[in-house]
Amino acid sequence: MIPEDEDFTQSPYTEYGEFNIEEEENETTRFLQQGRFFGVSLGSGIEGVTGNRGLLWQKGSPMIDFRIHYWFDFNLALDLGLFSVPHFYEFKRGSSDDHVDVNIIFVGVTVKYYFDVQNLSAALTFANPFLTIGGGIFYKTENSRLLGTSDTDNTMGLNIGGGLEFPIKAKKIFFTLESRFYTSNFSDTFTGDFMPSLGIPNLTGNFYTLTANLLFTW
Repeated sequence: MIPEDEDFTQSPYTEYGEFNIEEEENETTRFLQQGRFFGVSLGSGIEGVTGNRGLLWQKGSPMIDFRIHYWFDFNLALDLGLFSVPHFYEFKRGSSDDHVDVNIIFVGVTVKYYFDVQNLSAALTFANPFLTIGGGIFYKTENSRLLGTSDTDNTMGLNIGGGLEFPIKAKKIFFTLESRFYTSNFSDTFTGDFMPSLGIPNLTGNFYTLTANLLFTW
């Protein structure tokens, strides 16, 4: 009996690989030396409303925006944020005019992805563009001046957006411009209360924001 020759043909299962361990270690070392770990930001902006709700609600500024930031690496970060913004609307309640002040508070978590722009133009590298996706809770308070009553409501919402981050002092202070689009579904979304006086059949609509923040990191 003549034994068969052993087959030493290379395959994905027989090839030796380091699994990019050295490259990952170098990237981790670079992040520990040059990256940001934590940050806080404070800023202001505006909130707009779309759809039928946007036909009723007015104002949407000034927005006060506060966030806490954590970076996993150069490309991925997590934000815990809160913003508050006032709106108002007016309509005829029976035979009397009513003015209703609306305050929106949003509390949420957002994942932020920074594009790798090292090999792109200097302008894009300086601007440091990013995308965001997240979710949270809207808290809504409406105060009627005519009735002297206060109604509260809340709903879950998702958001997507993007922005630019400009360094003022490397690794320490940044100026951020960001825009987001938010979904919402308050309990009054399908109310017909404003059809008789304003011709608005319901309050379907979502929110969008534009904010400018100062970001401090360490």
